[in-house]
Amino acid sequence: MGVIKLDQQDQFRITLPWPLPSREGEKDSIWTNDKRMIGSDNNIKKALVVGLGYRTGVAVSNFLAGRGAIVVASDSKSSAELGDVLPKVDPSVRVVTGEQKPELLNEGFDALIVSPGVPVTVPLVAEAIRRKMPVMAEVELAFRYLRGMIVGITGTDGKSTTTALTGHILTRMGMETLVGGNIGTPLISFAGKTSDNSVIVAELSSFQLETIALFRPDVAVLLNVAPDHLDRYNSMEDYFQAKMRISMNQDAGDCFIYNRDDPIARSGASLVNASTLAFSIEERRGDIYYHNGAVHIKEGDRKILEADRLRIMGMHNVQNAMAAVLAVQSVMRKKEMLPDYERIAEAVYSFSGLEHRLERIGSFKGREFINDSKATTVSAVLTALRSLRGKGVLILGGRTKGDDYSRLAAGLDGTVRTLVLIGESKDYFSRIFKGHDQVPAETLDDAVVKAMRASGEGDVILLSPACASFDMFKDYEERGEEFKKSFHRLQSGELSWT
Repeated sequence: MGVIKLDQQDQFRITLPWPLPSREGEKDSIWTNDKRMIGSDNNIKKALVVGLGYRTGVAVSNFLAGRGAIVVASDSKSSAELGDVLPKVDPSVRVVTGEQKPELLNEGFDALIVSPGVPVTVPLVAEAIRRKMPVMAEVELAFRYLRGMIVGITGTDGKSTTTALTGHILTRMGMETLVGGNIGTPLISFAGKTSDNSVIVAELSSFQLETIALFRPDVAVLLNVAPDHLDRYNSMEDYFQAKMRISMNQDAGDCFIYNRDDPIARSGASLVNASTLAFSIEERRGDIYYHNGAVHIKEGDRKILEADRLRIMGMHNVQNAMAAVLAVQSVMRKKEMLPDYERIAEAVYSFSGLEHRLERIGSFKGREFINDSKATTVSAVLTALRSLRGKGVLILGGRTKGDDYSRLAAGLDGTVRTLVLIGESKDYFSRIFKGHDQVPAETLDDAVVKAMRASGEGDVILLSPACASFDMFKDYEERGEEFKKSFHRLQSGELSWT
């Protein structure tokens, strides 16, 4: 049985992986050359799923129930709060709502599978770890059932775009590609749908990486590391260590791709066992780099992309494109294929981006509306502001995550005419940014109306909240959809601003 050891002062630095499960009695399992066990339930006959979550907890519960396991799912939310979720759970799963008491462990479980939103420090999970019960992430469970290659992508900002772009390129190159993880589709949903030819591209959050054990991507990508989730982690060091777990099982046959311009990511690259590749927009020492408006591969000093042909906005998306190209290159070389950079470039140019990431949703009365609801960190908002052409109004706020939000002030100067403050952070942000023109709003409809009144023709109205959405919405996607609905109500005349 595996053990996670926790130190009171640094819970992630001293985390040990579980040993490989015994092969005895696993006649139906397939062992690959990377020592991954495929198709085995690892003797999980009774499982506790902690946190039903929006997608992950339901997917894990139903998967294990479908394999004949006894499954109990525990969530601190009430049945009423989980009203949209409970009908999706397999009827054989016993759901315990409104509490997550450690006494539940007395029923005896072979494993606990923790949803990403549940910290390992909650009493139920901490007690399981103290009792030396196996605690694992959904991605860890899924890993044992997936075949083919895995590209794992993490970082503070840009994960979703880079993950989607990497999957888009691989698909355009004719590969059997699946895209999931933190981007929306739990990896466990791919169990039974992969082959040795598959490439799984997974967006991985620090939360998902906290409780991996055997998970090992063939290609790992670390985009950047900036302050985030400091309401969950004791320090930036803890957060960084959680991110770096993506590489902990890699060896020299694997690849670790990192941002050479990010000093924290660069320091992490010096610690890995995998071979490394770097991308850079600041200097020409990266394996792929930006120079004079174009992206070059260092090998042969070959220009492969014209930055102004990208359909996604901003220099940060040039970085994301470079990371995606290196990931695709690494996959192809591991498959003993020669990268076709012309086809790769055409695939990059055809990528139109994702919803809720600097998404242009339309213009009204000379104002351009941009939905950047996915920007839940200070660094993401600063990146968005740098990507704007001209001035505008910023809709900001939500549930804070422990960041130093005063860092935003420098990015507002000369770019933002007015702040429209939303969510439970309104009063807090009002004090931080008291030197800037600002107005509070109660709803997104209200925010859009007040943004219109504060703006002029030629301005941008940008939703880039720097905060989590849970004070007002189910998730950032719902927040972005509501912003788009507000815009369309404005456009149709249903929402009056004059």
